[in-house]
This record gives sequence, structure tokens and C-alpha cells, in this order.
Amino acid sequence: MPSPVISFTDVTSATISSLSFGNVPAGTTSSVFTVMIFNNKNGGTTVSDATQCQITTKTWTGLDSGDTVPNGQEVVSYETLQVKCTSQGDSGYTPVGGEITHAVGSAAGGTGTIKGFIGGDAAIVLMTQNPPLNITAGTAQYLIRILYVYS
Repeated sequence: MPSPVISFTDVTSATISSLSFGNVPAGTTSSVFTVMIFNNKNGGTTVSDATQCQITTKTWTGLDSGDTVPNGQEVVSYETLQVKCTSQGDSGYTPVGGEITHAVGSAAGGTGTIKGFIGGDAAIVLMTQNPPLNITAGTAQYLIRILYVYS
């Protein structure tokens, strides 16, 4: 079976290629973004389910540690991104970063699975930034990464 086809959209189905949480002062929480993580969005044939789906952050260069502040090292190491996957029934936010991940799944797939059926299936993930008081001021770019397996 073909591999999963993962894509990110907002709630209006517009493709997301980047997010900007804006200026988030240390010790405060940003606005919440709702992101739909699709497998096989608008697909005409079935693809493999994405299983063991996990979300995390990596530095701009794809690292868990040893990078620069502008490349998101503190965002990753302080786990400032917090996520809640409402489609799998999460009730609270979980901080993620580097090797610290959180399961994301669709209502149809359950915890950690996004089905690959025709037309697509999606996990609904709410994301917010919560930087600690000791974070370095300035702009940081980083990656939000989805990890999954399939057969």
C-alpha cells in the first residue's frame, strides 16, 4: 500500500507551511493555533495509516540540542511549544521538544493513529507557546515535526 501523505492545514483547509506565534513575552502564553494534520487529504485511493504518530519540535537545523538560540535551541530544550490533540480526547496541554514527544491521532484512528482512507483523515492539534522567564529574548526559528511509522 502507498505510504501516508501527510499535510498540515488550518481550520479553513488552507495549507500551512509556517506558523508565527508573534512576540510572546517570557512568562506569558501565546494565542492558540488549531492545526489539522491530515493523512491523504482529498486522496482518491487508500494509503497506509500513519501509526505511532508523535509531535515534537526540533531546531531549525533538525537537532535536539547543540544548536543556536536563533535556530530554536531554547524553544526545543525548554519545551516551550505545548500541544493538545482534541481529536484523540486530550484534555490538557503537553510541552514538547526534542526527544519529548506527544501522541497525536484522529477520532477515527484513536491515540497515535491517523487513518489513510479515501478523502483523508485528520488529527486536530491545538498549539501554543509558553516561554519561561529565563528564555533569551529575540526571534527563534524551529521545526514542528511529526514522527510516524507505517506498513
